[in-house]
Amino acid sequence: MAKRKVALLMISSALVAGLVGCSGGGGTSSDGNEKSGEPVKAPAVTNEPVELSIVTNAGHSQEAFDSRFGNAIRKKFPNYTIKFIPNSAVKFTDLVATNTMVDIVYAAVNDFTSGPLKSGMVYDMTELMKKHNVDPNKVGMNWVQGLSPVWGGKLYGLPIGVETLATFYNKDIFDKFGVAYPKDGLTWDDVYDLNNKLTRVDQGTSYAGLVVAPAQHFSLNALSLPYYDMQTGKSSVVTDEAKWRTIYEAIAVRPMTATGYKEKTATLKALPGEANFYKTRDAAMEVGLVHIPLSYDMKDLNWDLTTYPSFKETPGGGAQANLLLFGVTNMSKNKDAAMEVIKYLYSDEYQTLTARDGNYPVIVNDDRIKQFAQNTYYKDRNVQSVFKVKLAPLSKRTIYDPDLAAIYRKYLTDLSLGNMDMNTMMRKVDEEVQQKVAEIKSR
Repeated sequence: MAKRKVALLMISSALVAGLVGCSGGGGTSSDGNEKSGEPVKAPAVTNEPVELSIVTNAGHSQEAFDSRFGNAIRKKFPNYTIKFIPNSAVKFTDLVATNTMVDIVYAAVNDFTSGPLKSGMVYDMTELMKKHNVDPNKVGMNWVQGLSPVWGGKLYGLPIGVETLATFYNKDIFDKFGVAYPKDGLTWDDVYDLNNKLTRVDQGTSYAGLVVAPAQHFSLNALSLPYYDMQTGKSSVVTDEAKWRTIYEAIAVRPMTATGYKEKTATLKALPGEANFYKTRDAAMEVGLVHIPLSYDMKDLNWDLTTYPSFKETPGGGAQANLLLFGVTNMSKNKDAAMEVIKYLYSDEYQTLTARDGNYPVIVNDDRIKQFAQNTYYKDRNVQSVFKVKLAPLSKRTIYDPDLAAIYRKYLTDLSLGNMDMNTMMRKVDEEVQQKVAEIKSR
């Protein structure tokens, strides 16, 4: 049974092409409606009262949901009662068992796989999107092909936002040590040069010139490396060994060349991380999520940001986009109303609103770039820089990814401190990936 399930998820490129072309092949108008043949008339939005329940397996509170989505949805659809079910009310894993009605589910890619997909709540929205004149090709990346191995040729969700990486820096630390601020278009070599200048001990404080967010640097890696190669049945650390070495060296090896960095890592018993930038504030730079100023209290931190540093293999290129996916569930009795909500979140109107609030829009245009983060306290910073690098292609995702992600990061500290060499570490990662995949297949 498990083997048949895995086999069903391995689809042909022809099927992917069919999905990508689901708008009919005749081009689209600016609002995403089909041009070819007679225009399809979307169902009228009902004026009758409708109750929709929305859930996520991410840790979003009611306040966070309302701020980003709920308030805008209720304003757009005053006759809809929007009910958000946080994990604190009903655990996601209990939703099906308790027969809790859910109309819409949302999550980032890996959470979508480990939650809605794994629980069997998903619904193929291909025909529903056509019916409501929703064109998935408006997204400025080939996201369907990246998700095809895990979605088995179906459309279980629509991205309404993305998350990616940028370079943040503490201006006070740069000023303290007389180092010029980083500029747009910097490379990883530039970052390591700054790290060498800024990693030091001063008046009893150990400063790190650079910290990274390891989880995001692996799942959104700029070289578009998957965790598992479905065609060969091997871990990507084997099939793309040279490229994975580049990623590991960037995060855990090259930062150690700065005097004092290895000692700080040994003291922390882990690589310096995000908290060193925004909380303890003893890190000069963080290459992390664009969203961190909205996630943490950084109002009294003298910071700015610039572009994601590019690898020599991808000059001028950025990290991948982590898609925020919204999908109609198979249990929903109001699928048309649920689709209208998702269509609104995908619309030009909402995409501009969310961009103004500092959320990277899934559909980018010049106006949205100008509007980005203009409702935030940091609107006067270099916020448009996040759009100055080209997002890396989406790596092919698999049903195993949520279980494999931590394995790829498991030995980072050992590698950084020299307790394990690169070859040994990569061999151990491969062995554990194969063990985990075999375990999942046997369930």
